Amino acid sequence: MIGILRNWRYGLHRLKEGEINFEFPEGLLLGVEPLKCSMDSLLGMQRVLYMLQQYPGRFSFEIWKDNVLSFHFFSSKNSAEGLLNSQLNSVYPQMKIKRDGRPLLELKEGEYVSSCVLRLYGPELNLRCAGDFHYEPYNHIIEALNGADKVMLQVLFEGLRKIPKDRRVFVLQKYGNIERAPLFRCLIRIASFSGDGHKAWESCEHIARTFSVFDSGSSHLMPDMLSFPFVRGSYHFLKSMVGRRFPLFSKDFMASAPELASLVHLPVGAEEHGVDYSKPGLLPPPFFRDFHERD
Repeated sequence: MIGILRNWRYGLHRLKEGEINFEFPEGLLLGVEPLKCSMDSLLGMQRVLYMLQQYPGRFSFEIWKDNVLSFHFFSSKNSAEGLLNSQLNSVYPQMKIKRDGRPLLELKEGEYVSSCVLRLYGPELNLRCAGDFHYEPYNHIIEALNGADKVMLQVLFEGLRKIPKDRRVFVLQKYGNIERAPLFRCLIRIASFSGDGHKAWESCEHIARTFSVFDSGSSHLMPDMLSFPFVRGSYHFLKSMVGRRFPLFSKDFMASAPELASLVHLPVGAEEHGVDYSKPGLLPPPFFRDFHERD
């Protein structure tokens, strides 16, 4: 009884046999192998986001931690595969990209799941932008990820084409034009897994608190840990993450392309933090490839 109350208090859910397999959501998931690159890649991702802001559907950037760290990009539109491939290769030339048929990392019966969402406190459109960083903002987050058993970190976003009425004056004052404002709807979620319920909860909170690196003087990302759930607990939270959809009453916030680029990019110079960088494959000259294709 004490254990049940403790799990309810901390929003923990222990996975049952029928709760470890999930259907793949509508869309596509690309697994990417990061290459060594410079901090200029953050500004490169900013240009990519300007492009994605005009494209319909939802996207997400995800970091999974099991035995190793892996990086993923999701789109709810299968037709976006060519766009994502070309745009990512424009920032990370010759990066290895392949479809991943798994909806999430492998889970085991009996593992506990703890979950949280990052809530924005303070005015929107005031988080630190890609150009504000002279170091990799994900370094501390990756260190926290390495201390967990299993984690799924997700930055879900979609182009904001219709500004809510209560924010139109604010956006107009900031950009001067509502129609051309490069804005996104953004939701950051974390799910942590472990055979030890306390560690799952502790890891989830620790990872969430490292997102303070994106805080400005007036705006802060703070963890909203799931606790005392009455209807929907961490398992339903996980199902929503796997579906890559915005819940009806989600704690999403408005973000600009420069802000989002600081959150949506592959980490730079993180070898010491457990990121394995692949080596770019050298492609033969075009005439050499054409010659062998004719053969």
